[in-house]
Order: sequence, then C-alpha cells, then structure tokens
Amino acid sequence: MSESVKSLLAKYGIKPKKTLGQSFLINGSIAEEIVIAAHLSIDDTVLEIGGGLGTLTRRIVPRVRKIYVIEKEKTLAIALRDLLGESENLEVIEGDALDVRLPAANKVVANLPYSISSPITFRLLDELRFESAVLMYQKEFAERLLSPAGSRDYSRLTIEVTYRAHVERVRNVQAKEFYPVPKVDSTVVRMTPRTSGSFALDDTVFHWLIRGIYSYPNKQIRKALKIWFRNLRYDDETSEKLIKRCQGGLSGNERLRELSLDELVTLSDSVFETIEDGMLRDPRSNPK
Repeated sequence: MSESVKSLLAKYGIKPKKTLGQSFLINGSIAEEIVIAAHLSIDDTVLEIGGGLGTLTRRIVPRVRKIYVIEKEKTLAIALRDLLGESENLEVIEGDALDVRLPAANKVVANLPYSISSPITFRLLDELRFESAVLMYQKEFAERLLSPAGSRDYSRLTIEVTYRAHVERVRNVQAKEFYPVPKVDSTVVRMTPRTSGSFALDDTVFHWLIRGIYSYPNKQIRKALKIWFRNLRYDDETSEKLIKRCQGGLSGNERLRELSLDELVTLSDSVFETIEDGMLRDPRSNPK
C-alpha cells in the first residue's frame, strides 16, 4: 500500500507539504476500520474534509447515497476526480474547508488537516447539522478533547467541544501508518452532537464566560472572576455577588480546571441572571 501511495503521488506530481503537515494514511485496514466506525448506510450523505488520494473516499462511496469531499489542493482534487470520477454519488469541492459553503450532510468522516484542527472542528459543530462524525486528529489534540475535568489536558478546548458534543475514542494510529511518516501519532474519535445533560440558559453567555475566565485554569473561581471583572471594569464585589447566586452549588474556592461541565453551566446561569439584573453588560449585543 505504501508503494501505491508513493506511485500515485509521483503520477500526479504531488509533493507532500511539510508546512501543512501533509501525510497520507497507507494502512488500508485502519482506513476500513475508520469507515466502519461511522456506521454508514445507503441513506447517508457524507462530508469528507481533505480527501487526499481517496483512501477513505473509495471505501465510503459504495456505502452511501452521496459523498462530498472538500479538497484544498488542486492537484489532489484532480487526482480524486481521476481516480474516482466514475462514481455518480461523489462530488469533489475544490477549496478551503474553512471558507467554502459546507454542503448538507448527516455524517462526517475525515482525516482532518491537522493545521486547522481547532477552527474546522468548531465550524462543523456550529454550522453543520450532523448526526455523528468520525474524525482523525493529532493525538495530542485528541487527548485534550477526551480529558476529564481536573486532568492536566482539561482545557478551554475541552469545555467548548464537550459542551457541544459527546466525544469518544475509536482508536489510536501510530505515525508509521502514514507516508511521509509524521513526527506525531494520531487518534480517531467519534463525535456526536449533545442532546441531553446540562445546557446553559444562554449559549452566548456561556461561551463569553469560558473565554473570559479560562485564561486562568489553575486559579480558584473567585480569583479568576475578579481578574476577568477587573478587565471588564467591574469591582470585586460583583464576583462575590455572582458566586452567591450559585445557591450553594459553588463556594468560589474550587479551581477552574476541576469544574465539571455541569458546574460551569451553573456558573454561567448565575452570570446570565446577573446580566438580566443589569449588573453586567450583555455580551449578546457586543460579545467582545
């Protein structure tokens, strides 16, 4: 399989770009496992981002009603059309996945370009109404998505993603399964939009709060709120009043990194009530 990828790259004059971290999956068994993990059916419409040489694409095509592949590199888009051009249910969209209009799809399957992991993840979660997504990330990035509250890798990224979706590990993939061999291992996850559990009274307020306080993940809530409010030109008394609104759910002495999603929602709802009472400016009119 490695030689096949190398020969295809040579055939189409494609030189993997190190600056973009381009590497191509060469293990067909792993590609098959990724596609199986997506639980595809003939009624599905799939979006793939970064089709490459079609390692995933050619396995998806016979399983679904329609597949859209967004490919930024012109030479790779040409290769995809040439290699799989006879597939009537395949449409290759040439362009940047961060800029082009995302076609409607109920499933996403992709070995994501690692250089855009964060922005493309949030674009998918915020703009595409999908049932599930099976996505490959750099292992370090994936570990942050999967980290529990209180762990070293638990971060603003973890919170912002897990507020929107449930994330589970499918498998790890060693660097040797790619060509050229990257410096890092990868991880495949399954992401399912969250429909149950705690949700904030207002999503905009929740995200505003997380952006404001999560620059200080190791500080106690009380101290992080005071720093944030000082930056917003409010006095320390405002943070104390806000903590009291949590009705015993939080003392203010907990460290941010240790707060569960439910506890952050409780804090967000206290911020929302404080805004409604006119004690804080409303980020919905000016979210900056």
